[in-house]
Amino acid sequence: MLAWAALLVLAAISLASAYLPLGAGNVALNLIIAAAMAVVLAIFLMDLKSGTMLVRVVAITGLFWMMFMFALTFSDYLSRS
Repeated sequence: MLAWAALLVLAAISLASAYLPLGAGNVALNLIIAAAMAVVLAIFLMDLKSGTMLVRVVAITGLFWMMFMFALTFSDYLSRS
C-alpha cells in the first residue's frame, strides 16, 4: 500500500512538472523522478529490503551492467558525426 501511494505521488509530480516551463530542467527533473520510482519498485516490489545478500548482489550487478551498456551505447552515438 505504501509503495502504491509513493508511486502515485511520484506520477502526479511528474505530470505536474510537464506543465512547468523549466526548459532543459524538465528532463533532469523527470529523470530524477523516474529514478525514484525505480528505487521504490526495487525496494518494495522486488523485496530487496528483506531479501538475502545474494539477491541484493545480483540486483546491484544488474544495475551496473545496465549502466555499462548505456555508457557503451551513448559513446557510440556521440562518436558518430
